Amino acid sequence: MLHGPCGVDNPQAKCMVNGKCSKYFPKKYRERTDWAEDSYPLYARPDNGLVFECNRARFTNQYVVPYCPQLLLLFDCHLNVEISTGLGTVKYLSKYIYKGPDRATMEISGGMQDEIKAHLDGCFIGPTKACWKIFEFNMHGESPAV
Repeated sequence: MLHGPCGVDNPQAKCMVNGKCSKYFPKKYRERTDWAEDSYPLYARPDNGLVFECNRARFTNQYVVPYCPQLLLLFDCHLNVEISTGLGTVKYLSKYIYKGPDRATMEISGGMQDEIKAHLDGCFIGPTKACWKIFEFNMHGESPAV
């Protein structure tokens, strides 16, 4: 899979913002894959002189998008793949999988507060957790049983 054309070859591309590609293409040539400080990989993009032409645009290794051929065949769609390691990227992914709507509980009163009622009013069960409970799957497990 290739990104583009964008940049000088196509300044009207959807990915262009203020004259630059918002996806940071073309990537820099690299002889080996390394890890950035933010836990994302910097993939090897050797400058081996290979050029691919499509619709009068020239592509090199700088325009290759990470992909998995098996997943492309399985799902029959364009599917970008990134390796993510480190706690920061796992937290980032989990944030969007389990995120519910923003919600705040606020009450102004002069009397006693029922903390249990306030906690239950502030709880939210998202679609993933709701399906898990509806189908009565186990909420946790131990293997082997202790």
